[in-house]
Amino acid sequence: MDINALSRIGGVQPQIQPKTYSVDEVSKSFSSFLSDAMTQVNQAQLESADLTAKFAAGQIQDIHQVTIAGQKSSVMLQLTMQVRNKVIESYQEIMRMPL
Repeated sequence: MDINALSRIGGVQPQIQPKTYSVDEVSKSFSSFLSDAMTQVNQAQLESADLTAKFAAGQIQDIHQVTIAGQKSSVMLQLTMQVRNKVIESYQEIMRMPL
């Protein structure tokens, strides 16, 4: 078996230039991501509250639907709080760094 033959297979691969983003583009992208995420969490909370109210009024018979919506909104809120805590912790760590 000729191992050197494998090195000839490689050929020329084009160089792909990564796209560079400006600070404004990154800021807008990040802020829109956070805004969308908060909107989704809020929507899940509202949906859970609506399903709970409908279940209490007897309009919904399936408790599973209500429980799943409640757990989904709870997990989303917990994740949001953990991300917030990590961001605050990172900010505080950066502020403690000596210049």
